[in-house]
Amino acid sequence: MSGFAHGFGAEIRRIGATRVDLFLLTAMPLLLLAAMAAMIFAGSPRGLKTVIVDHDGGVLARAITRDIAASPDLRIVAETPDLGAAMAMIRREDAVAAVVIPHGVGTRVAQGAPVEIFHQALFLSTGALAATHLRVAVLAALAQAAPDQAGLRGVAATRLPLPGVTVTLLGNPTFSLEWYLGLLLGPGVLHLLIAVTAVSSVGALMRERSFARYVTASAAPGTALAGRLAVHVVAGSIWGTLWLLWLTLARGYRVEGSLLLIVLGLILLFAATVSVALLLVAATRTVSTSLSGAVILAGSALAYSGASLPLAGASLFARVWSAILPLTHYVTLQMDQVLGVAPAPMLHAAGALLLYPIVAGGAGLGLMLRDRVTAEAAPGAGARP
Repeated sequence: MSGFAHGFGAEIRRIGATRVDLFLLTAMPLLLLAAMAAMIFAGSPRGLKTVIVDHDGGVLARAITRDIAASPDLRIVAETPDLGAAMAMIRREDAVAAVVIPHGVGTRVAQGAPVEIFHQALFLSTGALAATHLRVAVLAALAQAAPDQAGLRGVAATRLPLPGVTVTLLGNPTFSLEWYLGLLLGPGVLHLLIAVTAVSSVGALMRERSFARYVTASAAPGTALAGRLAVHVVAGSIWGTLWLLWLTLARGYRVEGSLLLIVLGLILLFAATVSVALLLVAATRTVSTSLSGAVILAGSALAYSGASLPLAGASLFARVWSAILPLTHYVTLQMDQVLGVAPAPMLHAAGALLLYPIVAGGAGLGLMLRDRVTAEAAPGAGARP
């Protein structure tokens, strides 16, 4: 039996005999992915609470209100002439947005006064979605009025497209938070879980903060170690693929590029994850410290991946930290395939992920094999069966 197959089988047996690791690789991913699926199942928020502040009361103002009320994404919770009362409702979280219709809207009486849209920026996604849907509804009502009296220039923070200009949303045309968050949260959670289980796997090979017993008892410790860690790569890749199939086949979202390339990216991500875990344990020689490091690296990965918070203009530390984390490169590869972009950026991200097994994995293995030299130099040293 080859060293890789022997290591793979030994790790399967160890996991089967260790309840915590077995739970982390089987039941825990299922529970977490199911919980996330339930939380984001609705797709996008509906019935976003809106306050109408009508200073006009005319026909066009009533048309704007009707169009807002007809939108399934919006729900009018109050109509008041008092802007202060509307702002108070937003501060109390009784509403996420307010629309202020000026006196004489759509006529020269308004003297260019815009229809104003206020939204709660503390809740970025819901506030921005509410503002987007409100702009659509207001513009629809204004466009139905007489062009020479509708005051089409009057929606705050909105510029009407010139005739013949079409705006097309790529990758997520339905504004679905389920698709957007699902693409990020699934790999992010699995990345953290596999980092933890890989640390546990490598840590089990230590005796008194040394790998001497393991490396001297094996003719090919590197190959056997690769087999052990491959179990965690396979487990993470299977769960990640099932999550992708849930989003695409079960929920109907579409990948413009190649789903197979995303699966390949998952394999590379988890190979990078176990390589970093190996380096942490080999460098610290303490499982608890390595687990803390794994949690810091994997736990901060989504925030610094550039997919949720922009890195343009961020500090040098944030940009360097983002480049160090393997999830950053996987997210780039994945999103490129979701959009169906040219292969060059995908190859760049895949190449970056391949560096982790080479650099981090190679360094971790080197630190482990150093214990063999120490053990053989000790008096009476010898290989143990």
